[in-house]
Amino acid sequence: MDKHHNVSTLYIMKAKVAKWGNSLALRLPKALVQAYAVKEGTDVELTEQANGILLKPVGQHYDLKILLDQVRPENCHDSLETGESIGREAW
Repeated sequence: MDKHHNVSTLYIMKAKVAKWGNSLALRLPKALVQAYAVKEGTDVELTEQANGILLKPVGQHYDLKILLDQVRPENCHDSLETGESIGREAW
């Protein structure tokens, strides 16, 4: 983790900016599109930072299949004991 970020870097990828009408466009790599469930029409927030531009999906909707496909034995946690049931909980 470097001094400019409060999260670890998961991907470092290059992309090319292209002209799109009178604007510029950025093509997102497939791995990032899948990881963040970005689709055509997804709203994104752009934040100018001291060391670059942060692009973040807004109001992100998660796809259960994509999330479950990322589950691996090494990222599963053990059962968590929460104590005795109170009220009508069914265990």
